[in-house]
Amino acid sequence: MERERTAIPVVHIRFAGHAGWLISTLSRAEWPWSRLPGTATPLLRLKERIEDVAQPTTALPPATKPPPRPAEVVEKKTQHHPKVESPAASRSVERPQVLPQVDFWANYGWLITTSAAMIGCYLFNLSNAGAFLLLGVVHSAFVGGWRTGVASAALSTLFSAIFLSVPDQLFHYTSQDARSLVGISLAAFGCVFVIQYLRRRESAAAESEALNIRSSDIQSESERLFHKMADVAPVLLWMADAEGKRYFFNQRWQELVPLGDSPDREWRRSLHPDDSSYVLNRYAHAVKSGERFDFEYRMLSPSGEWCWIQDAGAPRITESGEYVGYIGCCVNRTERKRVEAALHQLSGRLLELQDDERRRISRELHDTTAQNLAVLSMNLCTVKESAKVLSTKTQQALSESLELTEQCSQEIRTLSYLLHPPLLDELGLASALRGYATGYTRRTGIAVELKMDDIGRLPLDLETTLFRILQEALTNVHRHSGSTQAEIRIVRDPKEVRMTISDAGRGVPAQALEVIEGGGNVGVGIAGMRERAHQLGGQIKLGSSDRGTTITAILPLKERN
Repeated sequence: MERERTAIPVVHIRFAGHAGWLISTLSRAEWPWSRLPGTATPLLRLKERIEDVAQPTTALPPATKPPPRPAEVVEKKTQHHPKVESPAASRSVERPQVLPQVDFWANYGWLITTSAAMIGCYLFNLSNAGAFLLLGVVHSAFVGGWRTGVASAALSTLFSAIFLSVPDQLFHYTSQDARSLVGISLAAFGCVFVIQYLRRRESAAAESEALNIRSSDIQSESERLFHKMADVAPVLLWMADAEGKRYFFNQRWQELVPLGDSPDREWRRSLHPDDSSYVLNRYAHAVKSGERFDFEYRMLSPSGEWCWIQDAGAPRITESGEYVGYIGCCVNRTERKRVEAALHQLSGRLLELQDDERRRISRELHDTTAQNLAVLSMNLCTVKESAKVLSTKTQQALSESLELTEQCSQEIRTLSYLLHPPLLDELGLASALRGYATGYTRRTGIAVELKMDDIGRLPLDLETTLFRILQEALTNVHRHSGSTQAEIRIVRDPKEVRMTISDAGRGVPAQALEVIEGGGNVGVGIAGMRERAHQLGGQIKLGSSDRGTTITAILPLKERN
């Protein structure tokens, strides 16, 4: 049903005009919230445009003055009080005045649109004037922002309030007109809210997308620069993705082992068969847990030679804490391994020569020096039998000489036995250890208990190694432990021979034990035992506490059998 059209009093029209002017002024005023994101107003855009134009992009050239004329020179010479310009005036530079360009439609288009919509509703007496007014509100909100939209909604509500008023009674309504007014007001302001919400969400999405694109560009540029730097680095560098797939190897890698277009697959394929399972399992575990790793393995080079590689990697974490992959550095240890192998071979050869020299010296002492001392002792005994004609002083000197001869002979036999017991070559390790333990107890006073099953005969180099390790261990017991007893236990199985020497002394100091457990040495004793065991593929284990020290030597038998 159409509303009856009535004449609007002039005072109402004046009131609407003043209200429209007031709302227009308020919509272009500066408010504290006008600087919030997504609330750019035409006035703010105009100010920012003026500031951008007012700031010169390039420095203006300094002002130059023409050379003074002769008359001016004379005047300056005769002037007693020359005029001095202020620094501010000398530095001031005239800038061209820039007139701002005012966007009339952006500032006042909403008022024209809303007013035109209201006039159209009044002239054509539209029954659904609210829907027609919403077009002007939507247009204003899209063009000028939320403040312009609110101003348009307020003006539309004011026009609707005047239009729906009871004739001759401004702002008096019937119940139906009041509901219509409330509906139009809620719809107008609701449209502004929805439009502003959608625009902010769209702006946030655009900013997020721009940030992602920028981050992607920065990451791509960073990786490009890293690849360029890595290619000239003197070490082997690689990169992997979040799944552990290695996709980049620098130029030094390609020179050592060409990996082609599928570097990860070629890298895995070139691993040594004995190292492949261990390396790949440990690498997969590190990638899964995000841990650092460091291990060594062998790779096949194009020349057919196996290269030793020390590989260390760490996870790549972005500033936001996101895990993106791994980065690693490798060092070619092939030459170092060669030197270590040569040094190991040299050390083994030196130990072998040392045992041979000990055996030779022991034999010389036993067969030559000890025999000469025995002959000397016999001769002195012969002289002693005819000592009745000698003086008392001479007889005393002869008796002392016999005692010294016996003492030297005993020391020679002991030294010869320590250098190389003859029972070791003749009867084997078991007999040599029993004899050595008995002599050790007699010399030091330390009781030695030997627990050994029937181990039979072992290879000569293995028996020699076990005997030398036992000698060094018991020497350390005597020198450092302070123990009065020691125990020796030897066990043999099809795969290895295990010898354990333990005491009940004060133990190894904590600092020295830490150095030894870390692979270091605090003396030549432990180092010699380790080297002898290592020559035969075995190992030395050391355990210590305040109740004593235990040394265990483990030597393999499988390869020898």
